[in-house]
Order: sequence, then C-alpha cells, then structure tokens
Amino acid sequence: MSLYIDVDKVTQVLLADGWHVVMKKSFCLDAYEYHHQDQVVLGGGQVQGVPSAGAEWLGPEGDHFACPLTAILAVRWE
Repeated sequence: MSLYIDVDKVTQVLLADGWHVVMKKSFCLDAYEYHHQDQVVLGGGQVQGVPSAGAEWLGPEGDHFACPLTAILAVRWE
C-alpha cells in the first residue's frame, strides 16, 4: 500500500518555516540539481547527504520555490 498524492492537486507545502501556497498545478518532483551557465554544478546524490530528489513550485506572487524532497514535512491537496 502507498499514499496516493496527485501532484497536480497539491495546494500547499509544509516546510520548517510554515505552510507555502502552491499556485495551481505548479508543484512538481524531479532530480535536485544546481546549475551554472547550463552546467550541473552539484547534482543530488553526488555528495553524501545531498538528496537526489527535489520539489519545485510557484508561489502566489510568481516566486519560484525549490527544496530537497526531504525538507517537505507535509502537503495539502484539493
């Protein structure tokens, strides 16, 4: 059995500093990497303790948010 969370329906993400609003259907999960000039500077899993999966979403004012998946404490969905 698994928990079924439809990423297209996530409305809020709980991080250590509180709940963050997710604009409609902008929440996604993917590889967690830092880039500089189209080059991967640090990819998740390349260094011990750096998670390989991350989350990204847009806030209500158009801000971009990204974090390692391990930083998410909970999600709310429709």
